[in-house]
Amino acid sequence: MIKAIIPTLLCCLCLSYAPHLFAQNEKLSQALNAQVSVSGEMTTDKFQQLIKNGFKSVIVNRPDQEQGNRISVSQLRQIAEQSHVSVIYQPIVNGQITQTDVIEFSKYYKELPKPILMVCRSGSRSSILFNQAQSQGLLHE
Repeated sequence: MIKAIIPTLLCCLCLSYAPHLFAQNEKLSQALNAQVSVSGEMTTDKFQQLIKNGFKSVIVNRPDQEQGNRISVSQLRQIAEQSHVSVIYQPIVNGQITQTDVIEFSKYYKELPKPILMVCRSGSRSSILFNQAQSQGLLHE
């Protein structure tokens, strides 16, 4: 009987630690180029780690009131300001990027200290915004 329980216990222990092992290996951000990276769902701990990685500016594309948002731009700004990092709030509703949004982002890209971190729910919205500005030749790299 004990021989049957031991493998089950070992399996349960392995499964209980698996999420922690994967979380440690999770990429905090994804580089779009040498100057810009994107990151998805944000927490205070994750944001603090990203700031320590050397980002000089942050553009938040996730609206504060978006469903599931766990951290406000004012909370991110408080953390960033302790490290003298600029935070720009450019909220964009998912799936509704306009030409005005693209132009506004390109202005931030040109003016902000680099490297820049862009933040939204999954990273997709910020990536699309960056790629549209780049494909239109607005980033002048």
